[in-house]
Amino acid sequence: MQKKTTSFRPKARIMELLGEQLIKNHTLALFELVKNSYDADASEVNLNLVNIDKDNGTIIVKDDGYGMSFQTVTEVWMEPAHGHKLEKRIKGIRTEKGRLQVGEKGVGRFAVHRLGTKILMVTRAQGQPEVVVDIDWESFSKSEYLDQAKIDIYERPPEVFMKRSTGTYIKISNLKQTWKRGDIRRLYRSVKAMTPAPLEVEGNERKKEDGFEVNFKVIPEKDWLTDLFDPVLAESQSLFSFDFELSNSGLSYTYKYTPYSAIVADYKDIVTGRETPIDLASFEFFRFRHPEDGENWKERKKRPYKPDLYRTSPPDNPGLEIGTLKGRIIGFDFDKEILRYIKDEAGGLEDYVKQQGGIKVYRDGLRVYNYGEPGDDWLGLDHRRIQGPTRKFGSKQIIGELHLELDGSPGLQEKTNREGFVENNAYNELVYAMICIVSQFEAERNKDKRKLKDALNTSPGTPHGKKKESIEEILNELEQTVLKNKELDQQIGQLVRGVGKSYRETRDVMLSAAGAGLGLVTVFHELERGVKGLNSSIADGAPLDQLKQMSNELVSILQGAMYMVSNKRMEEMSASSLVQYALLTQQRRFKRHKITFLDGFKNSPQLDFKIKGMRRMLTSALVNIIDNAIYWLDEVETERCIWISPSAELEAPSIIIADNGPGFIDEPIDLVQPFHTRKPAGMGIGLYYADMVMKSHAGRLSFPNTDAVDRPKVITGACVGLVFNKEA
Repeated sequence: MQKKTTSFRPKARIMELLGEQLIKNHTLALFELVKNSYDADASEVNLNLVNIDKDNGTIIVKDDGYGMSFQTVTEVWMEPAHGHKLEKRIKGIRTEKGRLQVGEKGVGRFAVHRLGTKILMVTRAQGQPEVVVDIDWESFSKSEYLDQAKIDIYERPPEVFMKRSTGTYIKISNLKQTWKRGDIRRLYRSVKAMTPAPLEVEGNERKKEDGFEVNFKVIPEKDWLTDLFDPVLAESQSLFSFDFELSNSGLSYTYKYTPYSAIVADYKDIVTGRETPIDLASFEFFRFRHPEDGENWKERKKRPYKPDLYRTSPPDNPGLEIGTLKGRIIGFDFDKEILRYIKDEAGGLEDYVKQQGGIKVYRDGLRVYNYGEPGDDWLGLDHRRIQGPTRKFGSKQIIGELHLELDGSPGLQEKTNREGFVENNAYNELVYAMICIVSQFEAERNKDKRKLKDALNTSPGTPHGKKKESIEEILNELEQTVLKNKELDQQIGQLVRGVGKSYRETRDVMLSAAGAGLGLVTVFHELERGVKGLNSSIADGAPLDQLKQMSNELVSILQGAMYMVSNKRMEEMSASSLVQYALLTQQRRFKRHKITFLDGFKNSPQLDFKIKGMRRMLTSALVNIIDNAIYWLDEVETERCIWISPSAELEAPSIIIADNGPGFIDEPIDLVQPFHTRKPAGMGIGLYYADMVMKSHAGRLSFPNTDAVDRPKVITGACVGLVFNKEA
């Protein structure tokens, strides 16, 4: 039996294999060399492609960083996977320019193997002679073992970095491919995206990150880049922009809508731009954790505590390790009626956005690939758009940048193959945070998109535009027009009135069914919780009084559910009894969410009034409004309150539902639009449904201001009123 203690002895060709396998393509290869320049505190990197379309082509990368001494080259650079950069980063040691070094694996030098087989490197540190490394990888690989492949490294007087200059020069020849026009164009765009470009568009200024710049040059000059679409022009042709910052304080953003000047000219006083700064101290991302595998968004669980974006947090809250998220997203609309307003010089805009669309990621000002590259939809925006094509952004409707802090995001670890981050918990939190942020952008954009579409449906130059009428208003107008014309009334009056009657009957049936469906989803979730809780309490031997109370709560839920599906006919009821029907399904939820219910009907019985209507529809409308209040009250860390009361302070008898949550940040006209929502997982039809129900009862849904209704002092948030016609 043989036994031997030995060690691995790599073949010499492993160096070439590592370069081929670790680095996906030539763009990433050059990017790795640029990252090394960044880590070396370079201010400028010159990337020259010489005779790149010929057999004798060369690639030259030269920076003005601090370079390497003979000792550094022989003891660090010659040791693949050396972890000196990672060690400095962990300790928080920064360069003279304040940079944390982004390299961490010690394998970036293999990038040269992806490009060519002959490498000449000249480097010089401050006060040192130049160090020269000349490698022919074909000769190198002919050696059988790695320790047999010798490389000559020598010092010489400065020839490349004269006087007191320092830096690193790398010349790559005997290229592995002949580059074509398309390759150069793609490379140019990728190189220019390595660092965020400084842009100044209509007063919007973005500063270059800490003076790091990559210069790109083709020698001899060719016209391969002359007709590339200008990114500055693309930004000037965007309709929507969204500057955001997510920190431990919450989400703050500035949304800007800039309609094309030609549209504004055609629709004066109708189409106007707007700029909206918003600070959301309470934000969805902090309230719910990201969905686990197999969960959908509506099944997200609440976080047990508000998460910290950094590592500095209590032991029971280890932090997300993603740091502050800053960025900018610009949005486009390529509908035909909008495209015709785009300037002639922006004719290639749609193709450009399709190629460059998505959100690129930068960390300490340096690009993290492949996020935002064509075909890399890392946020799953295209899948979301399929589910809501007019309400959601796809990756081909936006161009964005996300900026991360290297020292604040230790949980985001780059893959060895340089294709993004390891998909760990920190990465999942990053994706989740960005989707929550994009949802806010979509909510703002949808308001302006709806108004723009309404305007474009009218004739240009119409004074103040023609208000888009609802189908109820059009039907009423039609019936009145026919009724006033005896000849028309005799010919088609009965038919027109039949259309109106059929529409209203169909509307009521659909509203009843939809309302029951919307409300019953919540009811059955609550019923399921209650049944499980009762079963567990019985098994645990809970006191009889507790079991009796839990059983009564379940009976109340079922009774409330019955009110939402029965009594399809019109009936007369008091406003107080209608509220009680709705509360039967909510009392248990109030208890679970620690909500104090303030009964305004009990305190002001003299304001109670009679209602004639369909109980199931009105009950469902109330339940949907209460459900919204419960959802947003989860953001409140102090006492949570819901107040429901009769009111005589509006133009007609009303039921007021109000809370002490964060309140509305949208206008009433936007709140009742179908599919308008601030919830990333929301359908956006609750308030729309309630508004339709009130219109079908000749009433309206109201959103009174703080001073319009006399409410308890604690009630400072959202306020919704069901205003009934006095004759209803």
